[in-house]
Amino acid sequence: KRRLPRIDDVIRGSAVAMERACGKKNCRCLKGRKHKSLYISQYHKGRPRMVYIPKRNEKGVLRLVKNYQILKSVMYNASELNIGRFTAGGRRDKA
Repeated sequence: KRRLPRIDDVIRGSAVAMERACGKKNCRCLKGRKHKSLYISQYHKGRPRMVYIPKRNEKGVLRLVKNYQILKSVMYNASELNIGRFTAGGRRDKA
């Protein structure tokens, strides 16, 4: 049985790779080789936001986002099982 990620080892959101041109006149990005950056997309206080992740942190942050997806999936599956327990389609516990 696989262990669940620790709660302090997750980041809620989705990883998004963005490409951009910096605007410097002799930069490679003006010749089609744009700069790539990682962002985390999430809703915060009811509004969408994009949080920049520095290159040195990308690998660790991607692991934490993956951990969030694992926990989210486990919660979804647990909810589906429990809804079946308490509706006409599932067994009924005696009160």
